[in-house]
Amino acid sequence: MYLWRMGVVLRAGDRVSFLDEAGGGTVLRVLPRERVVVRTHDGFELEYPVRALVPQVIDEHEHRVTDHQAGMIAANDVMEERRRRRTAGRDLRPGKTPKRPEDSSVAEVDLHLHELVEDETRLSDEEKLSYQLAYFERALEGAIRDGKRKLIVIHGVGEGVLREEVRRILQYYDTVQFHDADPRRYGSGATEVLIHRRR
Repeated sequence: MYLWRMGVVLRAGDRVSFLDEAGGGTVLRVLPRERVVVRTHDGFELEYPVRALVPQVIDEHEHRVTDHQAGMIAANDVMEERRRRRTAGRDLRPGKTPKRPEDSSVAEVDLHLHELVEDETRLSDEEKLSYQLAYFERALEGAIRDGKRKLIVIHGVGEGVLREEVRRILQYYDTVQFHDADPRRYGSGATEVLIHRRR
């Protein structure tokens, strides 16, 4: 079984990227009413409407992009688009203090689930945490690759599970140091990661 999407056939086994969220995966099954089941790069099997997917078309004569690279590119595009949406028009609202000019050597990633996925109700607590950590690792790798000197990780307060897992992952990176972010700006729900260049 297959579906047409903008002149492209979607079949089981096709690779796709997500239009409105980071990452992508492989089509497992085509369902009625223009929906498909996708195994994400993180290993979850989730149902998506076909309109929320972008087929990955690979030209045999061009350089092949791995699933990991495609996921990183899509995640960076999504993060940049969200940043643009959040900052668009901020200075126009009356009564708001104008935002300081953005430092291009500092990146921010917000791991609150409502910022990352449209519908979190279908995910178990374990799937939510796994998704947040995978998103964090993509943001960290992107910040390192792009030569950022600092990454602000907004994980929230909650029970502290996400914060501890983020800091556990950071311990495996020998080019970073981390500590609580500025509480005046982020409260107690953020970690500041300093990124050192390799020599």
